[in-house]
Amino acid sequence: MPSPVQASAIITCMILVTGATGFIGSALIQNLIKNGYKVRALLQPSRKSPNLPHGMPMEVAVSSMWDERGMLAALKGIQVIFHLASAEKESVSADIESIDGDCTSVLVEAARQAGIQRLFFLSHIGADKNSFFPVFRAKALAESFIQESGVPFTIYRTSVVFGPGDNFTTYYLSALRSSPGLFFMPGDGNVNLQPLWIEDLINCLVMSLEERGMPNAAQIIGGGEYFSFREILKAIMTRVGIRRLLIPLAPSYMRTINLWIGQYKHDFPLSPFWLDYLAADCTCALDSLPRLCGILPGRFLNNLNYLKGGF
Repeated sequence: MPSPVQASAIITCMILVTGATGFIGSALIQNLIKNGYKVRALLQPSRKSPNLPHGMPMEVAVSSMWDERGMLAALKGIQVIFHLASAEKESVSADIESIDGDCTSVLVEAARQAGIQRLFFLSHIGADKNSFFPVFRAKALAESFIQESGVPFTIYRTSVVFGPGDNFTTYYLSALRSSPGLFFMPGDGNVNLQPLWIEDLINCLVMSLEERGMPNAAQIIGGGEYFSFREILKAIMTRVGIRRLLIPLAPSYMRTINLWIGQYKHDFPLSPFWLDYLAADCTCALDSLPRLCGILPGRFLNNLNYLKGGF
């Protein structure tokens, strides 16, 4: 743990959060502000009102992540970056490798020029430049830009993250509710996942900031339990009291159907990139969170009550 002098220095630093309006970004900002940190949220230019946490004192910077001059302005007075922005929720037309990869390249160059002291980046278990799947290629590309930038960094490759307003359980609950009696499940449902509770992830990130440990390292973290995708779908249905017959469907057919529907229904609940996660097991050591962060992982089945609220 940091000394009082170190802690004081950390508290007074200014933190920039990209992806500030997202599921993880919003949760991180609330935690940082409640713990006395100064936060600046990076927003992309948009006609829509930003969905930032209400009642939280923070600064806001508006800039495209492709605009290096705009990013340099956004980084003025910043010491630490949490880079959480991603195109994973976007429609079928999104070029995730360009958005997640190229934008990271611009960000880290601006960070290098601005003298950023630390950059934290959330990647995924399975990130690989040679992967067949765009999500994993994009994350690996972003990782390489960060690792080669000269900016001190910590990369966390995580398993799927769940919690209120997530892009995982709420996605699939919406899809299950939209399915009349049957639900076409990508593959046979036997792919293993390791759900990571949002509060555990946020606590791990903040602890890493405070302890200033693991410089220039890539760490892999996940929840404390393995579940097959089929088991996860059944748990979601049980929690909200619905029943659907789960029908296995070849991922190639599911991808084609998803792409076709997404072209005409932009609010279709499932991002096409979610199929990438279900291509292979997305797991790591069960003791990763206690070992690296000293945190006992939250149980998946014990933390699904938020699904009952509806959305």
